[in-house]
Amino acid sequence: MKTVGNVLADLFGNGFKQPKTINEYFCEGCQNHVKVQLLPVLGGPDKGQLQEFKIGCKCPDKALAMEIEKNVEMLKKDRFFRYFNRNSLMNDDLKSATFESYQPTTSLQGKVKSLCMAYARNFNLNNGQQPKNLLIFGETGIGKSHLSISILKVVLEKEYSGLFISLPLLLTLIKNTYSKYDDSGLTAVDILNKMKEIDLLVIDDMGAEAGSNHDIQKIFELLDSRLGKPTIFTTNLKHDQFTEVFGKRNTSRILKNAFILKLDGIDYRKKDVNIEVWN
Repeated sequence: MKTVGNVLADLFGNGFKQPKTINEYFCEGCQNHVKVQLLPVLGGPDKGQLQEFKIGCKCPDKALAMEIEKNVEMLKKDRFFRYFNRNSLMNDDLKSATFESYQPTTSLQGKVKSLCMAYARNFNLNNGQQPKNLLIFGETGIGKSHLSISILKVVLEKEYSGLFISLPLLLTLIKNTYSKYDDSGLTAVDILNKMKEIDLLVIDDMGAEAGSNHDIQKIFELLDSRLGKPTIFTTNLKHDQFTEVFGKRNTSRILKNAFILKLDGIDYRKKDVNIEVWN
């Protein structure tokens, strides 16, 4: 391989003098030995004039590689959210749901609403105190999804990232990535990695549909990756039913650092979770 000096000699003729090294140092950025040399400009209005060039420093290459990697991650993130938005099955009532539009029909539902509003109001990932998980359970149609997406909307206004997704849809989208007809450009790993990074994830409708070993494994991978990050779960299953469907490991991860809210009863204790309320 030719040296810089030899290449320049070929360009400028035999009269070209070998470049003068005016400094040498070890670059902390790229961990390379660098020579600062006076070299002629090869083209343009300054052609032939001597300028300082850093020979051996790979910092510009490293910066470019980091910028490319950042752009690729941004593209994946954008593709991820577009993929979920395109496949969203959220109805119009849920899209417009807010705390203001939730009308409790019992005093206990009013208390749960207040607790959800407090959770959203106090959500803060920068105070050194990790927000707890929430598990909202109760019969179908009494506002579990409404309250959980209302929390998410308040959190999003604080410029945190968040996602609302039903479990059946999530599992379907993950399975779709295995199909040769899928045009999302995402893999199951991409989806799970992005969901790991989301500040507040809402997994809605954790019912009896997720029963296959593959489904249970994907749920476990997701919950395991989000340990230490707040997640909201909604279900119409009681504790024993939930454990039977999703397994003890998944149930344990959900209960860890969790508040359990029952729409016709509540348990908002800050210490040990009282399993009896979830029945």
